[in-house]
Amino acid sequence: MTQLPCDPGSVGPGDHDRLEPRAVQSSSTRSVLFGLLALTVAAVIYAVVRAPLAGSDELSHRLENLGIVAVVGDSSLLAMHPEGTELRDVSAFPSIAQALEGSDEEALAAALGEAHVGGILVDGRTPFDPGDDRLGAHLRRYAPLEVLGGSYLSPIAALYLPRLELVIRPPLDEALAHVARAIVEGARPPAVRSFPEPLRRIRSVEVMVMLEENHRPRLWRSARGSSIARALLTAAVVARQRWGEREAAMGGPIERALPTMDVVVYLLDEDGTLGSRNPAFIDRVFTPDHGVAFDEHGPWHYLLPDATAERGEGSALQAYHALFSDSDMSPDSLSNPNVRLYRMLARELARSDAPGRARLAPLPGGTLPSGLPGREALDALFDDVLHDTVPHDAAPDEGAAAHD
Repeated sequence: MTQLPCDPGSVGPGDHDRLEPRAVQSSSTRSVLFGLLALTVAAVIYAVVRAPLAGSDELSHRLENLGIVAVVGDSSLLAMHPEGTELRDVSAFPSIAQALEGSDEEALAAALGEAHVGGILVDGRTPFDPGDDRLGAHLRRYAPLEVLGGSYLSPIAALYLPRLELVIRPPLDEALAHVARAIVEGARPPAVRSFPEPLRRIRSVEVMVMLEENHRPRLWRSARGSSIARALLTAAVVARQRWGEREAAMGGPIERALPTMDVVVYLLDEDGTLGSRNPAFIDRVFTPDHGVAFDEHGPWHYLLPDATAERGEGSALQAYHALFSDSDMSPDSLSNPNVRLYRMLARELARSDAPGRARLAPLPGGTLPSGLPGREALDALFDDVLHDTVPHDAAPDEGAAAHD
């Protein structure tokens, strides 16, 4: 029988033993190659994930020791690994994500507390709609919130932390303004221990006492202190002293002018240290609610929001140049790394309307003809606050520092 030749594409008798080692060798080679490829891909992914975000060194430092921080924006922000802080995408906290889609700040504060989240890191590179009223949109455009305060602002991202509870509710707010008016008029400053606990609570604050006439500022002084009560006492005392120093220019004694002026107590809040000196960035992050501010190794200087708008003619950068000029600073101070730039908010805590222009709302125990609260009213609200006084010649409290 004639044997047909084997098909070139087929395997003939005896060929299996010869081809099997080659097949095994080819399979092994492919496995090694696939393994090396997988390791290479994994190494690249690991390097990308672990690589520091460009320009994020200072931001990462500001994020240290905050516990858990929710990240809103691009996942590249998760590449940072600050010591003592775990960054998690906001999607891991449905209640926070939901609150950011709404406009209820109290709901956001509650969600942060329930999730034990210490702050929010929001991507500054994400486009935003200026007309979007959702809280998340407010944060993306670096706008101020009541329950969150800006801590650090950079072109990459902004870090927001929960604000301290510094809201003074009735009737303490009105009584606080009455006490400020009494001190400016010449009453002895009450002892700090006489104030209610919310005003004595230890926290670093800056309080400003402003005298307004027809809604225009006539004179103001601010002071930093370890509580609202301490800072208020110093600010009120130095406001009276400053008026006395300029009595002729101010139009006469403070006792004669005060009945026609409002006394307003403000809390001055920092709202974010600037992480960039870029002119476009500076103008971007200041809103009409912000004043420009800076400090250099201790002394601090600022313009109130209205003055920032007026002096800067709509430009925060121009307002800074005006503030540097007022402070006898070099024109190039903007680029001085020893000068810290920050935003400032002026939050009204209390107001005592001019008794000569509008009748003050009565407090328990009635009011005196001058518009100051009666002793019974202050006794009820402040536990004998105006009776427990410090001597006229006592120095301002050591925990506070006065500032124009």
